[in-house]
Amino acid sequence: MKYVVHLEECDSQLAEVVGGKAIGLGRLLQHGLRVPPGFAVTVHAYREFVAATGIDREIRRLLSGSATVEAQSEASTLIRRLFTMQPSHALLAEELKQALVSLGDSTPVAVRSSAISEDANEASFAGEHDTYLWVRGADSILAHVLSCWGSLFTPQALAYFDHVDIVPEDAAMAVVVQTMVPAEAAGVMMTLDPVNGDPSQVTIEGSYGLGLAVVGGEVTPDRFFVDKVTRDIRSRAISTKPVAYRFVEELGEVALTDVPAEDQSQPCLSSREVAELADLGVRVEAALGGAQDIEWAIGPPAPGDDAGRDVFLLQARQETVWSRKPRPPLADPETSIMDRIVANMRMPMRLKAAPAESP
Repeated sequence: MKYVVHLEECDSQLAEVVGGKAIGLGRLLQHGLRVPPGFAVTVHAYREFVAATGIDREIRRLLSGSATVEAQSEASTLIRRLFTMQPSHALLAEELKQALVSLGDSTPVAVRSSAISEDANEASFAGEHDTYLWVRGADSILAHVLSCWGSLFTPQALAYFDHVDIVPEDAAMAVVVQTMVPAEAAGVMMTLDPVNGDPSQVTIEGSYGLGLAVVGGEVTPDRFFVDKVTRDIRSRAISTKPVAYRFVEELGEVALTDVPAEDQSQPCLSSREVAELADLGVRVEAALGGAQDIEWAIGPPAPGDDAGRDVFLLQARQETVWSRKPRPPLADPETSIMDRIVANMRMPMRLKAAPAESP
């Protein structure tokens, strides 16, 4: 059993091995869309690790008596600590080092949880598990993989397991390791109007820096509403964006930084970039089928590239609100097409009255 699978190899046949996030990224790559390179750590590694260390037995024991919110929170803390107290997974460490050769040993990566039930049609675990940014080196990546495994049992994830009737002990976690984009702007995009479900629109939200400030609600993002056919911007709402998450070299980590006063009320995207994002959204929707909820980032232009900043897709998953609502048929399915034509021919025509003659 492989512990590591490159993202371009992740397809629907591996859904129970690499999780929903990896499958979404793999499908984007297979359709020729721009996605930062990376790989997935499979659930085989997770299951072998918890079995070999006895963590699986401890999980069952700790959760067996967790009937209240307080008890679940305490169990979550103890379970997550188990993953940081164990020796590393030797075979996984070796495969990680081999996979990192293609990315570069010192290349900063994002280490992102990819639960096998995540983004399923009947359940969406978006935001329930952990993501770590700007991680460097095999040892550090491996430590953060273990932390992602532990985040399978966050209090909010345990509560959601109860809500969708999943047995936590049966759950498993894959992890996506993906090259970081030094984002100058980032955000989310939906290929419909999230307020009323209008499918003729692409809705884009973004802000400066990494997407954490948008997802975490620390800024009001700029919003762009784009016609899906013409790519024209129907309307826009530019907000004041005083802070942004960026990698700070002196600290060696991602931190919340101040945006210069003169930039705070400027749009984070150019009109060309808005149109490019909308075009990508339409392509993703066509490729994957159905309305999509997409994460994106815009990095600096490559040296010597005059075409502008580079746009990357970080995730795509099916939209789970409006896509589940039943839509009424445009016509009675019991009525034949010919009957509808005849009925329309019999409808009286409303003629515009001629203007009265002047006296």
